[in-house]
Amino acid sequence: MRSLRTTVALIVAVTVALSVVGLAIGVWFLTRSALLGSVDSSLQSRLEAGILFDDPEDAPPIIRPPISGQPTVLVDAVLADGEVFEVDRESFDLPADPEDIRIAESPPGTSAYSTRIAPNGAQVRVLTVAVVEGAAARAVRSLEETNTILVGLASILAVVGLAAVGVGAGIGVLAVRRSTIPLEDVAGAMRALSRGESADPPEAKPGAPREIVDVVEATASLQQSLRRSQEQQEQLVQDAGHELRTPLAALRANVQFAARTATDATTQESLTAAQAELDELGRLVEELLALAARDEPVREVVEIDIRGAVTAAAERLTRRTGRDVTVDLPAAPVTMRVDPVGIAEIVGNLLDNAAKFAPAPAPIVAAVIDRPTEVVIEVRDGGPGIPESERAAVFDRFHRTPEARAIPGSGLGLAIVASAVADERGTITLADAPEGGLLVRVSLPR
Repeated sequence: MRSLRTTVALIVAVTVALSVVGLAIGVWFLTRSALLGSVDSSLQSRLEAGILFDDPEDAPPIIRPPISGQPTVLVDAVLADGEVFEVDRESFDLPADPEDIRIAESPPGTSAYSTRIAPNGAQVRVLTVAVVEGAAARAVRSLEETNTILVGLASILAVVGLAAVGVGAGIGVLAVRRSTIPLEDVAGAMRALSRGESADPPEAKPGAPREIVDVVEATASLQQSLRRSQEQQEQLVQDAGHELRTPLAALRANVQFAARTATDATTQESLTAAQAELDELGRLVEELLALAARDEPVREVVEIDIRGAVTAAAERLTRRTGRDVTVDLPAAPVTMRVDPVGIAEIVGNLLDNAAKFAPAPAPIVAAVIDRPTEVVIEVRDGGPGIPESERAAVFDRFHRTPEARAIPGSGLGLAIVASAVADERGTITLADAPEGGLLVRVSLPR
């Protein structure tokens, strides 16, 4: 796709080229006309200055010598029968043509100009004038000098035209570049917004076209509105989460106490179910807070051993769920400068996801692969996996596949993982695991 600068440069170059070509053609033809007019004047002056005729039946016309300082014009005579009398010592050996014979047969004073090619290949200009009945005089001049001037003029016009096209295109590009710099700022701001990043509002430079200023101002206004909306949403989530924590904790404690003191099985079963729902609600609140925290400024970056983060997350899952996690780690330390909280969120949520969707005794594997340019963290399970048609949407907030809707959860775990991976400028991909379930591969650049 061509850029606006390229398009304008092409338009300017074509416009200048057409203008220059038209001007050059006009100048060339005007110059040619002027030069031929000068040649024709020299031919006419030569004949008017130097021809005396005797009776053409007895002898050819008598030609006076050329005038000193005048251009070289050779003169000869043509009779009505086509015979040519060479008068000057030099000659083009130009034979009579039908036009010369017609002039020789015409009344005295009849004349005509013509351009011809002499037997020696030279291009010549000829003036034929009927002097007496039955005879005409011809003045002949080579056009070599004229043609040389015209060729030189054409070369100059071509060079000047090319230079004008280049200068015009360059000026057009510079003008468009200066005008479209704000549009680049607008594009950068929009890309930052699409990635969820903050960016300074674009500003139009002084002298920018009105249309560009309107686009920049509209974009800046939109950016500010989106930023305010995002801040309000984040604040709402954080406030709601913090406000829900206290009543949830009190409600959970009361339900637990009621479940322990219940005297009949039905009440105890209902209270146990309510406690499970409260636990799920508590996890949802914590996930919302964690997701909101991902939008805050970048946290401290330190150098850690990735193996330790994976091992700690695996042990934490075992303590909470009793599930065994197979850990596949390199023998040597795998150190990186990263956000340790973000790494804990990545590995912890991936393991929680695997434990949730791969019920025991399905295997869960956490592996670290150390490469020269990146560190890869893999979490694999033996569960049902995720259909390929659903994989593109599982990182969206609150998205849950149809198969997962019967399982408790909020649909925020993988969204938190994707946000944390993006903060580390890494990539995350889903594939089929050798164990039969899902393989989640996180690649973190060094």
